[in-house]
Amino acid sequence: MEDTPRADGPLWRVARHLGTYGIGAAISLVASFALLPVYATQFSPSQFGLVATGQVASLAALTVARLGLNSGMLRFLAVYHSENDDHGANRAVTTTLAASFGSSLVVTLVMLGGWAAIGSGMSADIRLTGNLIAANVALSAPRETTEFALQAKQQSRPYVVFTSATTILTTLGTAGLAVLLHGSPVAVFATAAVVNGLMSVVGVLMLRHHLHVSAFSRQELRRAARFGVPSMPALAADWVMQFSDRLFLTKFAGLAQVGVYSLGYRIGLIEQQILGTATSATWSPFVLSEYREAGGSRTIGRVATYFAIAGMALVVFISASAPVFLLIIHARHEYQPATSIVFLIAFANFFAAMQNMFAAPAMIRLRPELGTLFRGLGAVVNIVLNFALIPPFGFLGAAWSTVATFVFTAVITEVACRRLWRIAYEYRKLLLIVVGGVAIQLLIAVAQASGILLLMGLSPLWSEALFAGWLLVTGTFSIGELKAVVGRLRRVVAT
Repeated sequence: MEDTPRADGPLWRVARHLGTYGIGAAISLVASFALLPVYATQFSPSQFGLVATGQVASLAALTVARLGLNSGMLRFLAVYHSENDDHGANRAVTTTLAASFGSSLVVTLVMLGGWAAIGSGMSADIRLTGNLIAANVALSAPRETTEFALQAKQQSRPYVVFTSATTILTTLGTAGLAVLLHGSPVAVFATAAVVNGLMSVVGVLMLRHHLHVSAFSRQELRRAARFGVPSMPALAADWVMQFSDRLFLTKFAGLAQVGVYSLGYRIGLIEQQILGTATSATWSPFVLSEYREAGGSRTIGRVATYFAIAGMALVVFISASAPVFLLIIHARHEYQPATSIVFLIAFANFFAAMQNMFAAPAMIRLRPELGTLFRGLGAVVNIVLNFALIPPFGFLGAAWSTVATFVFTAVITEVACRRLWRIAYEYRKLLLIVVGGVAIQLLIAVAQASGILLLMGLSPLWSEALFAGWLLVTGTFSIGELKAVVGRLRRVVAT
């Protein structure tokens, strides 16, 4: 039996840290899942395609409008808070809130002017949708700054309450308006405008003790900008890799295919919402706390294997469950092809999470520019593949482009970062995990193509059993190790 980390060791610190924001993540996941039946039943593929395209455009506008200032505030506010520097905290919050809202308002006005110029020949719904998207850029700015401020001050409970309230109100409002407006895209963006406006007011009230006119500081603004603005190319590259395919589909395949693809993408994105959120929240603190320890490289490598096992098990479960889910909610028949891309999207997000873990040496050696380089290369690959695959293959081409992009970024990240600091990743086990997941997905595809409802309905169960069996047979995970992990988890929970 292999040694497992102590109950008070690094693995268990990771497990406990996951619980800090676990409630908020769970609420976000439930809300996202709850909206899927709304989209699949109330919106036609073309209507949902328009929603998805609008959301993609909105995210691009937000990236430009915020100028990375919130990230800069988070960096310095965390220091001010730890040092009990109230004046510094006031400067950071006041300056960022004012500057972020001001830059966002400029982008909103530019977008409104653009719509006035080009939207005259469009339908009333599309014009209203465009105006709401523009308004949301400014309306959401104070809310977003509040979230970053709460994170910087490590106020996890207020953060979870605040973000969960936003999520719940958005979910309920979208569902209600979607029914009333018969799937009009206006339902999504009108709800966002109302909720963003409301939560921004609440956010300003929560930060009011930091807000003073005299606290606005040009020096603080320059510091935040120097830290945040350089991150914008990386954010733009992330946007290209994750969202640009919708624009390619709109151009080469039409809104209906965008709608089908977006539904399948949202189901596959559950992988990112669970595994991606877990790695983003825990991996960096864990690595920084462990890499100087004796045997730290080996411990980090083993924990990466545990993450990979959990991530691939989730990929398999999501893929197997997708057709069953669409059947249960009585999704429109036009959305059934979406199940063909769920595995690919979940698989791509598995590699996105692995890329985040492989980038640990760059963080240790303070080489953030490498992350920007890797993302930039990934964005270029994604654009090339989108041009090559989407025109002939439609949304299937978009899904394969996404997979290839994230596999590429994960591989180049590991190859480059191992030269900075070598982590003892268990490469054989990682490869077996991927091979096992792909093999089981082939069996899932056969079951789904067979038309046998019982076989398809039980596929989430037998696919997980097969994956567990594969891990045991190949020695990727042992019964003894499982017993040790379960036993120590029980002790952690008990304490």
